[in-house]
Amino acid sequence: MFKRHLNAIAGVLAGLLLFFSSNLHAQDKTPCDYSIPGEVLNWNFGDKAQLTFSEETLFPVSSEMDREIKIHRGVSSISDAEGNLLFFSDGMTVWGNDYNPIINGNQLAGNEGATQSALFVPSPGNENKYFLFTSDINIPVPGVSNNGIRYSVIEKINYRWEVTEKNVLLMNQNAQKLAAVKHANGTDYWLVTHGFGNENGNKYFAYSVMKDSVSLDPVISEIGLTHVNNLEDFNNMGGYMKISSDGNKIALVVPSENEGFIEIADFNTETGEVSNPINSIPGRFNIPLGLEFSPNNRFLYMTTNPTDNTQNLLYQFDLNNLDIDNPIEIAGFSSNEEPQFGALQLAVDGKIYLARFGLQSTPVSNLGVIYNPNRPGAACNFNYLDGVPNDGLALTNSGSIEGLPNFVSSYFDIPSFWWQNHCATHITTFRLQNEANNGDVSWDFGIDGATDNDLRGEYTYEEAGTYPVTVTEEFEGESYTHTREITIYPLPSIDIGAGEEVIYILPNSSITLDAGAFDYYYWEDEDGNLLGEGQYLDVDQEGIYAVTVTDTNCCENRDEVEIKFANISLPNAFRPGSAIAENTTFKALGAVSALNNFSLIIYNRWGQLVFESDDPLQGWDGTIKGEAAPGAVYVWQMTYESSESQYQASQEVVQRGVVTLIR
Repeated sequence: MFKRHLNAIAGVLAGLLLFFSSNLHAQDKTPCDYSIPGEVLNWNFGDKAQLTFSEETLFPVSSEMDREIKIHRGVSSISDAEGNLLFFSDGMTVWGNDYNPIINGNQLAGNEGATQSALFVPSPGNENKYFLFTSDINIPVPGVSNNGIRYSVIEKINYRWEVTEKNVLLMNQNAQKLAAVKHANGTDYWLVTHGFGNENGNKYFAYSVMKDSVSLDPVISEIGLTHVNNLEDFNNMGGYMKISSDGNKIALVVPSENEGFIEIADFNTETGEVSNPINSIPGRFNIPLGLEFSPNNRFLYMTTNPTDNTQNLLYQFDLNNLDIDNPIEIAGFSSNEEPQFGALQLAVDGKIYLARFGLQSTPVSNLGVIYNPNRPGAACNFNYLDGVPNDGLALTNSGSIEGLPNFVSSYFDIPSFWWQNHCATHITTFRLQNEANNGDVSWDFGIDGATDNDLRGEYTYEEAGTYPVTVTEEFEGESYTHTREITIYPLPSIDIGAGEEVIYILPNSSITLDAGAFDYYYWEDEDGNLLGEGQYLDVDQEGIYAVTVTDTNCCENRDEVEIKFANISLPNAFRPGSAIAENTTFKALGAVSALNNFSLIIYNRWGQLVFESDDPLQGWDGTIKGEAAPGAVYVWQMTYESSESQYQASQEVVQRGVVTLIR
């Protein structure tokens, strides 16, 4: 059994985690398997609060920032694709993962008092560059907080992040709204904001974020209710705006005490246009504030945060059967109680988290959680209390205030379930994005009788093909079903011995083993030593040689062959009438399959040719032209060539001798 050297493999595959197990019916995660977006695994917000999500457990781990940082409202975080925190910002300062401002990361033109004061958007195709969009609070008084919507550029220079371009103006007369989503081309992004006031108050502005640049010429959709100036109610400029994770819907609120409303519209990720707005009656909702779409984009959640003695409420809108003025009331309590309801934010675990804060923005030690936001009404399982089923998320030595991190919504376009390993004859494992409150879970793997009732299902597909996989969750008498097609790929076909288990070569020669055209290779000897990482391996010694190959589908297979020396010899006598079959002919002995361009010539004592053959398996039977040759001594010459390898040309071998024909 060959050993596996993981450090060597990691070097060969340039950091790709491919664990070659001797048991080909198990395989660790590969680069071809679905991965949760690492960019949104770290949340930094509130009073020193930070949450860290992991792909394995998804549910976050709470910790405190190693610095006194308090962000009351707007905030954005961003991590790299592997889930390492890069930086976070309140729109005024950019902090790195050491909780200190990055180079030139101060004096940005946003305002932490803005509802959505900051939003990081990566530069498409450039992992060392990010755009940070910021929003000012836009108090409608000349010269006061009217910096508008701007962006700054963050780049990695000499292994350190720094702001290289700062506060580029996109627009003013703005609401405090920033949202972003992937462009339909799959590469670029749309940065969307909204105007405020008599001139821009009924306009959506969509800016194209391309590699290394932001378009200064936005797509303007003049549509929907006007967000107007009201010197008596500065709340009108705030409130959240969100885009659904699939990019098809956009929603916003205007948090007025007397004319508060919610607006839901269609968004076109190809053109950046907003269309078909639906509005609630102005004043129907008292200071609507937080917004978030469910993972399946069917439901929209909204919080209200009134300042008068009415109710803080959490609502659910069913977008498949929308009655915008009459949503389902999920939870509520008197607004003079603490804590209050703030921002809503979807996470990679399929849950929506709700910021809670006390009067005068006092931090609160836990978040509310909508555990099953894809389910209607009370089945969404919202709670914010401690010590009960589905309780709120406790924050470690830190606190929630009004805001939660703002992210590009496309990062949360996560399937309801996914699988790891899609190769025939290997175990394929399945898992749900949201594993809370599932009750009984049943998997149907698309083959008669192929089922599993474990929370994380497993099945081994023996044949490649496409299979419909369905998972059903049972909760309090209701069934929730998800179906996706899965493609299972065949293992790569590999035969380094060309059908032979043993290959013979001549001493002092070599042979090139060819593994075929694949993506990755791991050659090893019988002691498990790494020998090479390419398609070919030159061998000049006896032993067992093996290769594990991985194809473009990350399916792997293994083959081995034994190399032996072919010790070629010829007998010095033979007797055609012998009772021993091996002694009746004169021919080459040994592993003659190793011989190329073979020739055997035999002469009598007078130099006359009596036998000639180019087939090493054909020997002289002691006859000349069908007649028995006389017993005597004959002279022979055998010529052949060794195998050619990549680093050694073939060698011609000429051997001469005599043989006695016995009668």
